[in-house]
Amino acid sequence: MLPANDDSAADVAPIARPTRWRWLAAGTGGALAAGLALLLVVPTLTGPDDSVQTYATGVGETRAVTLADGSAMRLDRGSRVSVSGGTTPLIEVADGAASFSVRHDPSRTLIVRAGGYDVRDIGTRFAVVSAQGRISVAVAQGSVSVAPHTADGSAPTTLVSGQRLDIDPATGIAERRAVAPTSVADWTDGRLDYDGAPLTLVVADISRYARTPLVVDPSAAGLSFSGVLTIGDGSRLLDQLRAVLPLRLRRADGVVHIERSGPR
Repeated sequence: MLPANDDSAADVAPIARPTRWRWLAAGTGGALAAGLALLLVVPTLTGPDDSVQTYATGVGETRAVTLADGSAMRLDRGSRVSVSGGTTPLIEVADGAASFSVRHDPSRTLIVRAGGYDVRDIGTRFAVVSAQGRISVAVAQGSVSVAPHTADGSAPTTLVSGQRLDIDPATGIAERRAVAPTSVADWTDGRLDYDGAPLTLVVADISRYARTPLVVDPSAAGLSFSGVLTIGDGSRLLDQLRAVLPLRLRRADGVVHIERSGPR
């Protein structure tokens, strides 16, 4: 049997049907109950280093960080991450987006904890986003497994290269969808690349660069977008969407409401 993170594994195992968290047919993926908090940790912290280092980026900057265990982390614009634990780092993504290149080491497992669920990894490239109450995990290389944090007999589900899991805590549903591996953490190249993505997910990404809260009106929630958005300073992202989608913007009480224009 191939190791879980061996990139030569060509087939994806059928989705396990666990006892308490359910995958449901939904588009190209499935659904599971999910929580709000996002925490990246190593199972057991060791060593005397209890200091916490906080990394934050402004609206116009990204930042590359090499962790003590050799893993590489890159922060998107407007993100905040704290790191503690020395060579066994505990990483908390408080807001924004971060990509990770984890050194392969079977002796330790990196765990991404999202609410009551764990994403386990021993060496891969993936990205995590926490914005507007939405969470996503996308894998560019290797694989990660997702399972409830509290053991309840549920079998883990695997995300492999070219898959993304989007969690909507408001509904308690997460959908797994196919993505191009090259599009994972594409913000590092100053772009956002989509292929049939729901407008709600696109706007959740755009919100990381917006200076005003964004809300998708129910009239526009059913729209999807395919194409490439150029980030720039973030001020033209909505205009790029409006150029190809029937959208109008309504500003009220400090919030931008994104509504569908024309016939529904």
